[in-house]
Amino acid sequence: MPMSSAWFLVGWVVTAAQLEQEWTNFVIFDSHYLPMAKCWFKWFQRNASPNYLKVGCMDQKACAAAEGWHRDLEGEVAVSDVMESYDLDPVTAKVVRPHGAIEHWSRSRSHASGVQLLRSEEKFPRRKYIHLFHRMIWDTLQQRQQDVLHLDVDALWLKPPDHRLKAILQAHPDVDLIASSSRESNPKELVEKWGFVLNVGFILYRYTEKLQLLFDEELLSAPEPSCQQLLNYALDRKGCQWSGNDTASTDRLGRCGELKVVALSQTFASRSVDWSYDDPKDPSMPTIAHPDSGLLSLEGMKRMRLFRDMNLC
Repeated sequence: MPMSSAWFLVGWVVTAAQLEQEWTNFVIFDSHYLPMAKCWFKWFQRNASPNYLKVGCMDQKACAAAEGWHRDLEGEVAVSDVMESYDLDPVTAKVVRPHGAIEHWSRSRSHASGVQLLRSEEKFPRRKYIHLFHRMIWDTLQQRQQDVLHLDVDALWLKPPDHRLKAILQAHPDVDLIASSSRESNPKELVEKWGFVLNVGFILYRYTEKLQLLFDEELLSAPEPSCQQLLNYALDRKGCQWSGNDTASTDRLGRCGELKVVALSQTFASRSVDWSYDDPKDPSMPTIAHPDSGLLSLEGMKRMRLFRDMNLC
């Protein structure tokens, strides 16, 4: 397949196209979540961001679907065997050697968003996902040298979110994290303490020195039971003070030690399961529909039933 001259075979090169990008969109999934991922992509394509989409496909079927996304976006395929370059301890599943893989990027010719694939075939067991989550975010921050917006495949874009994020960045150019928030008990102690928790299903990691220090000191260490718990506990240890009204429709500004954090309103990325999304243009609808379907299940189809009942997929 012909590739663009924007490919670089050695090291990391910042291109003119990259300088136009404000952040990298990053989504990860395997074949268990393939039906959900296809649903997610339809919404993403409808409300497409002008920023790159980086796809972490965790097995062969997921990678095949992601390559189809390239064709749908009329962009050139950029494949990097990143996952194969992670060295994991066979007992603890912890990263013992960070990868040194070369990243390849290309600019889409006829669509605003480029797409990158992280190919892992069958070599990335799902039980190791938590151990690699923040490592993948960290590596993307370093390789792209810009912010990373991590997206869950069950957090559907009913409306374009970019304008809201840009407005926050303009008001708070020194912010280190912008994250969706919810009152789910993950972790329970912090929802009782703060009135909410940060949700990693829609979260913008800024390419700042203070956030990179948080990764180095906290997020790349042995994880909590979930990536979300690891992040929230790490911030809480720094002593978070939150301003703003305690309402579901208000963003909260936090100071967690030296870090500046914005917790997006719970009406922006809704965890509600009570709505039926008959008309996505309804102004009362959230920007991101991220229904709380309970504990994470490796069988993504169980979630699809709920999403179909809500007229989301």
